[in-house]
Amino acid sequence: MPKVLVSNNSELLRHFTAPPFTRLGLELIVAETGDQALALFLKEEPALVVLDAELGDGGGFAVARAIKQKSPSTRVILVAGKRLSGDQMREVSACGCDELLIAPMTADELHDVVAIQLGEPRPGTEGFAIEVELGGRKVEATVSNLSVDGVRIVVHEPVVEGQAVALSVTPDDGARLALKGTAVWAQPRDGKTVVGIAFEKLEPAARVALAKLTQWQVAKDGERIRVVLRGDFTEATRFDELIPALVGRVVFDTAQVTYMNSLGVRAWCEFLRQARIQGYEFHACSVPFILQASMVKDVIGRGTVTSFFAPFHCIGCDHQEERLLQSAAILAASFEPPIFKCPSCGGALEFDDLPDRYFAFLQDDDGD
Repeated sequence: MPKVLVSNNSELLRHFTAPPFTRLGLELIVAETGDQALALFLKEEPALVVLDAELGDGGGFAVARAIKQKSPSTRVILVAGKRLSGDQMREVSACGCDELLIAPMTADELHDVVAIQLGEPRPGTEGFAIEVELGGRKVEATVSNLSVDGVRIVVHEPVVEGQAVALSVTPDDGARLALKGTAVWAQPRDGKTVVGIAFEKLEPAARVALAKLTQWQVAKDGERIRVVLRGDFTEATRFDELIPALVGRVVFDTAQVTYMNSLGVRAWCEFLRQARIQGYEFHACSVPFILQASMVKDVIGRGTVTSFFAPFHCIGCDHQEERLLQSAAILAASFEPPIFKCPSCGGALEFDDLPDRYFAFLQDDDGD
């Protein structure tokens, strides 16, 4: 049971009791003051610390700095007010915190950051295992571009067009799917064979299960519908099958969207226009999704983006990673991205894009 040290902040404590946090099985340790937070940190050795920047006895920035100095591996999330000055942004960098959130926030925003910092999967990120058989025997294969229509594999042996292929897909939390297909093309490459496989007609239940794994997952989330989108948005992606499920308010989670070409963008924008959703917002948007949203306004339509991933890079050691940012934090800092401490070398982990370009999708939210 992971221990989490948290400031005695009514909003934070309320969110930590919300349903999304139940599955994380957290042990909460509540600190009233900065001095108490440090004392409890030394005594309890929590895996994660969530601090109010306005915490008494020196403030959350000072407490965060002290914790990171004593234990660099402890993850620290700072929660600040609606506006951040340049000096405060420099304090964010200097204190070494791992994430910055702006209050007020939703339980979803807090949960996503907490789950990532603890190394726990976010809802809808469940994985699956795939086995491939050629001629009735299992073969080692690299699998990519799995969809409801087919899959691409790379194998270490010859394959010819028209050859039968059997696959089994086993979700982490579900029953095994047995799929049959045919190699529609095969290309030898560097001693291997790249194969495009088209599936035979799928049973309705198998199609729904495969779509859940590869394209989207729809779930009732309180009074909202949560839609986790996955994979590539291309001319082959069909969004119309989603429309009947989108009743009421909708949250789109696009963290697992890996690629969007121009035809996929067009199909997605047309889907948003046709869906007539009562209201919707986007959570944990992937870098490919944000890059398109910053170029094509209709990618987010009438919705708003509450959080998104952004690229960061350490010049000192060349470490690269994506960090989940809260839209409110970027707006509060007047579009100045935070600077974090590199987990590899301790140097500066800086935003690796042009703010004006990458944050363009937020401009309207700021009234520009």
